[in-house]
Amino acid sequence: MAFSRFPLLALVSLFCASQLIAQPATQSSSASKLDSVVESFETAEVTPIRTGSPRNTLQSLHQLRDDLETSLGAYWQQQNTSNAAQIAFVVGQIRALIDLSQVPLASRRETGTQTALFLLDVLGRIKTIDAAALPGPDEIDDQPGNGFRLPGTPLRIVEIVEGDRAGEHLFSADTVRSAPRFLAGLKTLPLRSSLPITSWDDTSRQLSGPWIPIAGIAKLPDFMKRSVLDTPIWKILIVLLLSVASGVVLRIWHRLLVEWMTDDPVKIVRLKILSPIGIMIALLWLQYVFSFQVNTTGRFFNLTEFCLVVVFYLAATGAFWVMSRAFFETIIVDPRRSNRSLDDSFIRLVGQIIGFIGGVLILGYGAHELGVPVLSMIAGFGIGGIAVALAVRPTLENLIGGFILFIDKPVRVGDYCTFGDQSGTVENIGMRSTQLRAIDRTQISIPNAQFADMQIVNWAKCDTMLINETLGLRFETDAEQMRYVLVKIREMLHSHPRIEAETIRVRFKGFGDSSKNVDVRIYAKTREWNDFYSIKEDILLRIDDIVEAAGTGFAFPSQTLYWSRDPGLDTERTQKAHQEVATWRRQRKLPFPRFSSKTLEALSGKLKYPPPGSPDYFATDEELAEGGETLSADQPQDPVSEKKPEEKSGD
Repeated sequence: MAFSRFPLLALVSLFCASQLIAQPATQSSSASKLDSVVESFETAEVTPIRTGSPRNTLQSLHQLRDDLETSLGAYWQQQNTSNAAQIAFVVGQIRALIDLSQVPLASRRETGTQTALFLLDVLGRIKTIDAAALPGPDEIDDQPGNGFRLPGTPLRIVEIVEGDRAGEHLFSADTVRSAPRFLAGLKTLPLRSSLPITSWDDTSRQLSGPWIPIAGIAKLPDFMKRSVLDTPIWKILIVLLLSVASGVVLRIWHRLLVEWMTDDPVKIVRLKILSPIGIMIALLWLQYVFSFQVNTTGRFFNLTEFCLVVVFYLAATGAFWVMSRAFFETIIVDPRRSNRSLDDSFIRLVGQIIGFIGGVLILGYGAHELGVPVLSMIAGFGIGGIAVALAVRPTLENLIGGFILFIDKPVRVGDYCTFGDQSGTVENIGMRSTQLRAIDRTQISIPNAQFADMQIVNWAKCDTMLINETLGLRFETDAEQMRYVLVKIREMLHSHPRIEAETIRVRFKGFGDSSKNVDVRIYAKTREWNDFYSIKEDILLRIDDIVEAAGTGFAFPSQTLYWSRDPGLDTERTQKAHQEVATWRRQRKLPFPRFSSKTLEALSGKLKYPPPGSPDYFATDEELAEGGETLSADQPQDPVSEKKPEEKSGD
């Protein structure tokens, strides 16, 4: 059931995002509950706009002004959602007469509404312009390149030559700037209107949605109706109050999510999705209330809209990042998939890359909605492409190095390895670096590009572990004693159950500066460090007993000054060793250069390990391997039975 909820959360997130960004270019209708009312509103009473010529455009503006006066009067008489939707629809029709293509998407609705009201204020204060004086559909061939200017105003109606509205005649994009400037000089002139208003702009500032009664607004003191940032003070206070209340609710929601957290990492990631989803839903609700109930205007609207859009897209980016992690973590823990740690890290890396790319695209779209020229900035990268390439080169190298580590597989997460002069266990292979845990428990972080180029010794891929020692015997050790030591060590090793018999090599390899050197190279049947050192310790102690039994000793790697008479070697033990070697000769059993197969068969497994007296003497191999320090997180600890003699050669 938990897995089935994940697609639902993803759909909710995408739905919330689509509700904010779905704004038609022609009418800028916001995704909200009011839109559904507007769509169902009977529009037969509203004059459809015509923009086939400058004359049609101006006639449509005059007719829509009359419709707006009728709708506003009806709203004052009966404050309900239907009449509010009527006003919003008429204002949207007037906005559609203005070229808003150069206005950022986030502020297009408010900027278009303000410009439409400025147009109504201008045309209601100057001498009435006869639409018949402008060219009609049959006369537009003579239209000048800069459009037609309305007599007595700087306002122009131009033909749109590209885009979805190509061929239509709209008020030019410069109207957004010229209309308020021109209106500033007309403030002293009276407004012609059938309503008891003095300014369309001032009236819209005090207008609110059905949730806020007009009678209550009328009772407010005059100072509350004063405008700050083009919005009455009482509206600013409501916005601040709702924002604080929403923040408190979101904080409580986040605390509840924290209490619901479990030990399951996948469930934790999925619950984290609900936090940004809650923020996105709250922002959509606030946008609806601020825009259609409180009806913020002007610069304060632009400020609140900017904050809402920024926080929304940051939350959307966080939601996408967390959803990407949750999706790929779900794949990792899927019981139908074998648990391979390298693949787990690779899947997490892919999830991080997808989450990063998706987050960048979401933020880019949000910046575009705020009016940031994202496409121009991307095009500008072409000019500074060399500088950018040099700047991101290390990042790209590390990213490629990470993929090389996954493809070549020199190590995997959980493997113990040696690199350079350091050793550690691989904990994570990320987009930029690889983290390893050293023996002293410190964390080592190496850039992927550097790590991929290093000589890496992966101990986890050892099937057995090497014991390679050089024994330095005293120069007084004669040949018979040396033979005795070599034979007894070989017998002991072949009898040892934790030493691989096929690779045993014990040889008198030469004379050192102060010793006769014997090379011992054997492989212990283990992949676990503690067990390895336990086996090595047992071997060395047995070798020490053999050397002592031969009547010789280990050489000192230094000069020795004797101040007393040297007792010499043990004569009795020396004689005993000589006699045993002589017996081998007489019986033709001298094991040089190697033991006979019959002797090897007799020696195999004869020695008891662990030695008698040890608490582990009667323990099984599985019991000895418990609690070990493995070389890899997903490999058996004690592969005693695993042998690959074809991969090694012994003497």
